[in-house]
Amino acid sequence: MRGKRAILGFICLIGVMLILIGLRISEDSHKLGGLTVPTGAAFDAGEYWERIDFTGNITDAEDILRQLGAIEVRRELFGCEECLIIIYAFSDRLTGRTYERWGTFNIMIAVRNGSIAVGYPVLIGSF
Repeated sequence: MRGKRAILGFICLIGVMLILIGLRISEDSHKLGGLTVPTGAAFDAGEYWERIDFTGNITDAEDILRQLGAIEVRRELFGCEECLIIIYAFSDRLTGRTYERWGTFNIMIAVRNGSIAVGYPVLIGSF
């Protein structure tokens, strides 16, 4: 009887370890990788940031905000001919955040000439 308890205890320990490993793997998965974006989107990630580039317009950018459950914090418009729209938003689903004097955000989206760049927590590189 004692041997069965030891085996059962060992099996329970292994089960708990596998669950914890699974949680750790899911915790390390990409934050933006699960978004529904057009085929051919380019995904790039560093240790503390992620970026997705794809073709689309402002409606597609607003769809990304809905997918992330994000609330828009600020919107900037630059230029008239080749308009650049930058949207700053915050989602409780994402852990990182950036602080500015005008608010807190962890999503940054740039829309320009039929291209969209989505960054977490900020856009890295040009847009």
